Amino acid sequence: MNEVGVNVEQIRALIGGEDMRRLIDRLHARMSRGELLTGKIQLNAATPNERAAIDRLMGRTPTQGNSLTIDLEKLNNILVHAEACNHLEDAVIAIVGPVANERALRLEIQQQWERLWQDALGRLGANASALRWIDDLKRKGWLKRLARRDVGVAEVLLTQSISIIEQVPWPGTRIAELAASKTGNSHALDRGEPLSSLVIRFARQLDESARWNTVAERRDAWETMGVLCDEVSAPVLVLNLHADNQSLTGQALNLHAAAGEPYRVSVRQLRRQPPIFDPITCGPEVFVCENPTVVDVAANRLGKSCRPLVCIDGQPKTASRLLLNALVGAGIQLRYHGDFDWDGIRIANTIVERHGAALWRFGAADYEIARKANHKLKGKPVVAGWDSNLTSLMKHTDRCVHEEEECVLNALLADLGPTSAK
Repeated sequence: MNEVGVNVEQIRALIGGEDMRRLIDRLHARMSRGELLTGKIQLNAATPNERAAIDRLMGRTPTQGNSLTIDLEKLNNILVHAEACNHLEDAVIAIVGPVANERALRLEIQQQWERLWQDALGRLGANASALRWIDDLKRKGWLKRLARRDVGVAEVLLTQSISIIEQVPWPGTRIAELAASKTGNSHALDRGEPLSSLVIRFARQLDESARWNTVAERRDAWETMGVLCDEVSAPVLVLNLHADNQSLTGQALNLHAAAGEPYRVSVRQLRRQPPIFDPITCGPEVFVCENPTVVDVAANRLGKSCRPLVCIDGQPKTASRLLLNALVGAGIQLRYHGDFDWDGIRIANTIVERHGAALWRFGAADYEIARKANHKLKGKPVVAGWDSNLTSLMKHTDRCVHEEEECVLNALLADLGPTSAK
């Protein structure tokens, strides 16, 4: 034996053959789990060669049967008496190499993850939104998946994420600039990047309606944190919306309103040349609809005599939010109408909660009048926060009513006309 009591050649001669492989693998698995090599091991469906080799090693008469039992203490003594090694564990290591204690490794890795989460919680302090975000990442395993279960990679990602989140909002900051300043890589927050996937989930803690499946949804989710993906996509459609004449955006709004022509206002305009509204020039209330068709028909039929109208075109996007916030901030009342379907109810809830809008022909009584359409409702029911009867009535009739339908359009245009009562 060598200076540490291991005779590798003798070990391989005794238990290194192919007929001993299953036995060695079982011993290796035990050691990897941190278990002692004591007691007995049973090999099921033992081959004749395995049985003959092990019987010969153990010095016993040939056995029979389906399973084969090996007394590990006896095997240990055989190796020691043959001066192959001092312990059975040494023999296994001599054949398969160093054996990691997987149980100890798992425990250490688990402790590293716990330290990582605790450090993150300590850094975020009393930031309730960020604490919910951390809890979500931990509970659902997002960080582990994105880091491919590598604690070192996870630590870098979480540190970078927190450096962004703890300074939210980033008003008017472009996403590439933010990525470069925090990571040195201007593409680190691009779609599909692990850091982007982590940070964008924080938007859900600021706005429960935040989504990120489509390009538009991701753009809006980033805007929730003040980050701009671009400034010209998804503008908001308006008709006859008057503003101050000092800003370039205000001049453009006034020019189109004077001609009774619809106009699309971009995020860039609302950020760089924000218009100033007041109830005197704009009017005390602005009507808001969900679908562009309403604006189109209003422009054709009413032209410049139409009351101020804004179209959010589906789920409220960045430009819509900026514009509606500016109107509400000026003391102007919003009046909202949308589709009588579950998405429409969900959108209306958002507009009411976020901007304090009043509803415009959008209650149970209005639905009852208009529900002659032959379109079935789709999706999961949504409770209308402003009218307790509307949801139950829609569920009962199982019909949706869209703004584009003639009976709805005519009623809306009656309100938008110059002689309609406020």
